[in-house]
Amino acid sequence: MAQAGKKADFIKIPETPGHPQTVPVEPEKRIANTEISVVRCHVSDAEKIAEGLYTCFPEGWWAPREPPALRPPEHSTRIKRLAKRLAPSFTNPDMHFIKAVLNSTGETVGIAGWHGPGMPAHNIWRRSAADFYGWNAADPPFWTPEEFADLWSGTEMAHWDDKFSKDDAIRGELLPEPHWYLAPLFIFPEFQGRGVGKLLLDWAIEQADATEPVTPMYLESAPYARAVYMHVGFVPVGKVNFIRRGPAVVRGLEGSEEERNVEPDVTEKVGVVAVEKEVQPGGGGVA
Repeated sequence: MAQAGKKADFIKIPETPGHPQTVPVEPEKRIANTEISVVRCHVSDAEKIAEGLYTCFPEGWWAPREPPALRPPEHSTRIKRLAKRLAPSFTNPDMHFIKAVLNSTGETVGIAGWHGPGMPAHNIWRRSAADFYGWNAADPPFWTPEEFADLWSGTEMAHWDDKFSKDDAIRGELLPEPHWYLAPLFIFPEFQGRGVGKLLLDWAIEQADATEPVTPMYLESAPYARAVYMHVGFVPVGKVNFIRRGPAVVRGLEGSEEERNVEPDVTEKVGVVAVEKEVQPGGGGVA
């Protein structure tokens, strides 16, 4: 049974060569909300999270961070290493991994990692997170020093920790106040384009909008996927950076000249502007 509702309006964004724009989900293709449960992940899901990251993020993203020449012979070793690096984050009460589960089979079809407002701008994926969050000093220990070195032996730090640390610095400058931060969100291939992503977004959006004042939200997005987040009120503030400050209707290149005539310090100069602080009536699902 398809999820009922109107198809979301098309938001036009600048073209990304080689990557077609993500488009709104056709109502008849959505999985009904009653067929999906969004629940918290357990540390036992760490390998599923790692598997999903390797499956859903393109090789072009992974190659600089885990160069093929540094990878172990067995892919399962990469999964186990990444999962073990991730596992300590489950002890942080402000780190929320959630999963979308197909009720009929119990299959995990999508996962999101939300840094809650209580977390500082220090990504859990960084090697330095082990010291920053005290995981290296845990009692009992999560790993020995030799095991920790092995967990990171397949990575290129110049493209791993350095990139994440730069992203954290930008996030801290753009949004210094407490906020929700999405890192990561992925849907397994056979369930992409079925509305699952919006359910994982809504889990945190509902909590952010329930506070007074509304708690801001932040994420980084691939350029071709911008419209997915714009549909739920995120406004571009850089090439990959988005901030949401409560419900908003966001227009893209299809907006009028007046709607797109905004100050350069408000949004990136790509013809995108939040035009009103209200929920769009009848808005449908995306992702």
